[in-house]
Amino acid sequence: MNYTKHLSKKFQRYTGKTAAIVLWCDPEEEINDLYYYSIRLGITERLTELGLKHELLYAGASWEKLDKYAGVIVIGSDQYSADQLAFLRQLPEAVVFVDGNHLRDGFPSVYSDFRSAVEEIVDHFVKTGRTKIGMLAGDLSDQFDKDNLTDFRFQDFKRYAQAKGLYQPDWIFVGAFTSETGYEAVKQAWPSLTEKPDSLLVANDAMAIGALKAFRELHVRVPEDLSMISFNDTTVAQFANPALSSVKVETNEMGKRAAEVLLNRLEQPDRLPYALQLLTKLILRQSSIN
Repeated sequence: MNYTKHLSKKFQRYTGKTAAIVLWCDPEEEINDLYYYSIRLGITERLTELGLKHELLYAGASWEKLDKYAGVIVIGSDQYSADQLAFLRQLPEAVVFVDGNHLRDGFPSVYSDFRSAVEEIVDHFVKTGRTKIGMLAGDLSDQFDKDNLTDFRFQDFKRYAQAKGLYQPDWIFVGAFTSETGYEAVKQAWPSLTEKPDSLLVANDAMAIGALKAFRELHVRVPEDLSMISFNDTTVAQFANPALSSVKVETNEMGKRAAEVLLNRLEQPDRLPYALQLLTKLILRQSSIN
């Protein structure tokens, strides 16, 4: 109906200008993992409310004209190379990261507290008598180093599990954040283990769904034989069989906050970069012993 929300005078100068939203994935990958779609939706909703237009730059899109936009919001973290970060650093306009903390690189950032969530999961397993803890982690490279994966959840898990004397490298499985790779990682590695974990932390719900299928075929009962907790609490988590215990991440809110940080940077370009960290919440369902 052509209704436009009233904007404060300080934002009116940006009405009609365009911000770029950079994604590490392609449109199909974004839809397959609703985590990133929800972040992006939060960004676009808030930018529209603030009077800015937006354009999406998926994987493979040229970055040559990024300096023509009013500002740039980058979704993701470790998916970007050192050369790409260097390119973003030399842009004259504001650049904000969401879903990764790149404050050390000079970029304002909005991200979630995954470290505390990982520690809470490990503590929950131990509290319920599960001390043989493994992880189904994610890595997008085919040439990954199993002891030094880019998945920041893995880094937090390895650090905390080692501190508690619970880390077992043989119980680390690796997929590419999809249901198919979660299924394949478990199906291939599980039968060859002489000693098997009794609990599993999974990097996202999509891989957990694939893992559940693999465990059914391997006659591993969840949660009786294996207690499982994943990340993101997407819609599929509560409808899985069994329903997935999962860490709720406020993805849409992260996106909205990133849009607000971008506007703040446009208004105060000389302000020191800062980071916003959002809380997570562990939602316990039937896939774990509680």
